[in-house]
This record gives sequence, structure tokens and C-alpha cells, in this order.
Amino acid sequence: MENHIERRSDEHDSLIVAKDDNKSTEIVEALEKAMSTKLRSDSPLSAKCCIFRVPEVLRRHKPEAYQPDVVSIGPFHRGGKQFQLMEEVKQWYLQNLLSRLNLSLKTLIQGIDNVVEFEKHARRFYAQPLDHINQNEFIEMMMLDACFLIELFRKLCFPDFKLSVTGSVQETDTGNDPILNMDCMLQYFCHDLLLLENQIPWFVLECFCNLTAHNSPYPCLTILVLNFFSLETSLASNFKYYSEQNSRFKILHILDLIRTAIVVPTKVFWSSHITSESKLLPANILSEAGIEFRTRGAAESIMSIDFRDGTFMIPQLAIGELTEPLFRNLIAFEQCYHGRSHKITSYVLLMNYLISSSKDMDFLCDRGIMVNWLNSEVASQFFSKLYNDTVLKHFYYGRLCAEVNSLHPSGSHPTADHMHHFAILSSSVKLTY
Repeated sequence: MENHIERRSDEHDSLIVAKDDNKSTEIVEALEKAMSTKLRSDSPLSAKCCIFRVPEVLRRHKPEAYQPDVVSIGPFHRGGKQFQLMEEVKQWYLQNLLSRLNLSLKTLIQGIDNVVEFEKHARRFYAQPLDHINQNEFIEMMMLDACFLIELFRKLCFPDFKLSVTGSVQETDTGNDPILNMDCMLQYFCHDLLLLENQIPWFVLECFCNLTAHNSPYPCLTILVLNFFSLETSLASNFKYYSEQNSRFKILHILDLIRTAIVVPTKVFWSSHITSESKLLPANILSEAGIEFRTRGAAESIMSIDFRDGTFMIPQLAIGELTEPLFRNLIAFEQCYHGRSHKITSYVLLMNYLISSSKDMDFLCDRGIMVNWLNSEVASQFFSKLYNDTVLKHFYYGRLCAEVNSLHPSGSHPTADHMHHFAILSSSVKLTY
């Protein structure tokens, strides 16, 4: 009897095991089927991606520095209610462009070399899926935004004239233009067009700039764009020495052009890792120790900082309303895009070493190195807030700082406040080795 019971128990256990095995097989097959459809053979982000949404870890420090105010360019902010007026203005600008050139919309579209590949290539610039925008909508958005920007830049380059079909200039009435009519619009547009999230590919701009040139006297696209931003005084000196011929970089978008114009004219960068020798005391303390500070006139770039014979030579920088969003978006671009080094980030770190209080800011203003359009206390914290939560792989002023420290009198030691300043710097920037 006991043997019979044991046999039945063994058979029951075997049935359970068999059922479990069958269930496991079903789960394995179901998982394989479900997961295999999600696997992909290509990277979700193309190496060409260079237009990003700003990572939340950076955005949270000042969200408004990364968001457009009046105009959406490209797909990331497309469709916002606050941009509806400018969408209507874009349509009006395109119609005026076609009428001025006696050009049909069909002819303009046909001017795009291989429109299918044009659309695919432009999509690869964006580091986010744009599946919600179909092919025709995407091409229309690129055309509308590019033609709008080119016309805007041309209008501001020649504010009192328009081109006829033959290329001669004629007077035009700009009284109905809501952009040119409002004095505040220039600053708003400068802000919006410098945002990392508010870009279209440079090759798209070039395409429509060439298609609508018609032997006009307008300068090339690069000069048009730089002339536009030079209309804003606080930005003008940042890239006035840029020459397109000196750049070995292929421009990716407007923000990349601005970065290139700031960085490229600088002659030599000596990169290094941050060590104790590459940290500087504030400008006021260095001055008391015998180090001189002078503004560097006619410098090729704001980044062309030099140190010779005990004297810091620093090009003048104007700090205004647009300076912070510009630097924040340049830093975000360097942090996100693998093809650009951390040179702007390095500049900000160096300036923050030199400015730890309003006393340092006032000192550099007195020397003509800083032009401050903010109050001293706010301006003294300007650089310290720019690079919170950033990564700095190479410090491009490391050797310069080491030279300063090698001449720094041994009798001058950092105070407790300055050591605290260094501690804050170390916690704000993640240094990689």
C-alpha cells in the first residue's frame, strides 16, 4: 500500500515538473518573440547627432536659459501656442521672398538636390526620434524655418532696401513687419537663435541661402549670421575677428558657428588635467601679491588670455542679459556633442577662479577687463553658476595657471574663504582623468 502511494506521489511530482517545464518553455518563447522585435542593429543615436535636448541635470539650474521666448526653430519646440504669431510671420516672409524673386514655390522645392536624402540627412542631426513628424511636414518645417531666418538676416543687413529680380536694390516699406517694428525683438531673437534646442542644420540654411541668392549683393551666410548677432552690443566683440578661412571645422548649426567664431581665432591651447597647480586664487589676491592685470586690446578672441612677465592679459568681456544663456547653451553643446572639446567650459572655470566676490568683479571692471551691465553681486556669481554638474575632461588653461602659480610669492597663502571657494569649484565640476 505504501509503495502504491509513493508511486502515485512520484507520478504527481513528475506531472508538476512536466507542466513547469512546458510553462518555462512557453515563457522563454514568448520572451524571445517579444524582445527580438525590440532589438536593433543600429545605434539609436547617429554619430551625426549635434542638436540635443539639454539634459535635465543642466536644465534644472536655470530652465529659462534653454527655452525660446518668441520663435520656435526646428522640431523640439514646434507647435507651442506662444509661437503661433511667428509661424504666421514665417509664412508671410516666405511669400514675400517668392514674390520678390518671381519664384514659384514648386521651383524652390525642386531646387533641393534629392529631396528624400535631404530629409533623411537633416533628421540625423537631431538626437531624438522625430517619428511624430512625417516626411512632408519635416521638409516643410526645414524650408519654412530656413527661408525665414535667411530673409530676417538679409533684412537686418540691408534694413532700408530690398532686391528686385534683377539684383538691383529698391526701397521697401518695413512698416508692417512685426519683427523690425519692435525694438525689443532683436534681443528676443538673439536669445532664441542661440539655444541648443532651437537649431536647424547648417547645410539646410546654406541650401536655401544659395537657392535664393539670385546674384544678390548680400554676403555669404556665415557673415550674414555673425552680422545679425553683432547688432547686439553685448555679443559683438565675441567673434569680430573670426575668419571663415581660418576654421578647419565644418559648421553644424548657428550655435556651433558662434562657438567656432569664439574658439577658433585663439592661437594655442595647452590642455591638462586639473591639479593643485592649475587652481588660481581670486584676482584681488593675486593683485595684492604683485601680479598685474591688463585688458588685452585687439585680441582675436575673448579666450585669448595670456600671462607674461607677471602680467595677466585678458580680452574684454561684456556681461549682459544675453551672456548667460549664450554661455549656458555653449557649455551644454560641449557636454553633449562628442565632436567639440571643452574649451568654453575651460574659459568659464578660469574666470570663476579669478572672480570669487563682487570685490574681484569691481577690480576687473576697473582694469577694463569686464564690462558689467548687471549689478556687481549678481555678476560676481555669474561664472560660478554656469558649469554646475558639468564634466571637464581637459582644462585648456592648465599650463597658464601653473605659470601664474610658479611666480606667485610664497608668502601669499589662500585664506579659509578661498579654500572654501576651491571646494565649491571641485564639487560643481566633475573632473575626469
